[in-house]
Amino acid sequence: MLKILKPRAGSVLHIIMQLSQNKYKTKFVVPEKMKTSRPNLILTTLLLFVIFLGHAHPTGNMITVGEAVLWSYINPIDDSNHYACVMIKKKNAKPKVFIQSEHAASDYMLFNNKNEIYIIERKYSQATDAFEVRVLKTTIEKEPEVIWDWFKDDHRIGEGGFFMRSDNVMVFGKYPEIFRLEKGKTPVRYFNFNYPIKRIRAVHNNQILLMGDESCHLVTHDGTIVKQWHKLIDKDIQNAPLNRNQLFDADYHDGELLLSYWGKRTFDLIDLSGKRKIILQQAEPLTPHWVAFFNTSKLLFSSKLTFDGKTPRPNLILLDEKNIKTVIWDVQ
Repeated sequence: MLKILKPRAGSVLHIIMQLSQNKYKTKFVVPEKMKTSRPNLILTTLLLFVIFLGHAHPTGNMITVGEAVLWSYINPIDDSNHYACVMIKKKNAKPKVFIQSEHAASDYMLFNNKNEIYIIERKYSQATDAFEVRVLKTTIEKEPEVIWDWFKDDHRIGEGGFFMRSDNVMVFGKYPEIFRLEKGKTPVRYFNFNYPIKRIRAVHNNQILLMGDESCHLVTHDGTIVKQWHKLIDKDIQNAPLNRNQLFDADYHDGELLLSYWGKRTFDLIDLSGKRKIILQQAEPLTPHWVAFFNTSKLLFSSKLTFDGKTPRPNLILLDEKNIKTVIWDVQ
């Protein structure tokens, strides 16, 4: 049996692991001595690549609640300390901050059950060198209340999607599986599944949409497959952002599957007959992130990734049933 060694604190491997865990939201200066030898130069290059990779993948998601849409971001957008926020766009109103984190290196993940909104807030604690999360519950018209207070997060809870079975029971995705977490206890496997799971999403009719590496699966709460979509990745794609030819997000409604295809910079729709089409092709530097059905329209969220020291710039579009685009939020 192999013994897994813990990297020495302060070593390059330890730094890379720490940065990969905290989503690279802290500034990093490469020490001079790391630049002087060939091995350290290679490790430094690897470290900088990992940092680039982290900035390109915003943590969070997008949901719709009645006539409003909410999504995770940071506020202010140019803040290198990464104070998370939840934005909201109501009917006939401009986007604004719905809730603001008081913690640097923080994130929000969202789920709603009709009008009830559940929010996972995550922060990085330098004092404990660990992530901590808590769960808030609210509605659009109420102040959030804490229903699960801060606890250590060893599982990146919510990053792969989550939903609440009740105020005391959560289900979340953590590659390659899906877990059930009861308040104050340890996560356990929710059900066994034959495909790796990257992201989960509660959808209508008490079903769950599972997004995998190259496929999506609509299932019941015991893992029974209702519908499947395979071979969703084009293997011939070249020049994918950061060379990652992957799906980023998916949503399902009334037989249709909505996809955010990071690798191809497209938003795709698969209809009831199984026909797939591109509904929006983005161009560099825009990279697709989140999707959500919104009544008869689709919400399509991208970010402008330039890797020039600037934080990603958001671009949210509403695409109606006639394929007319309306820009909801765009920051230059």
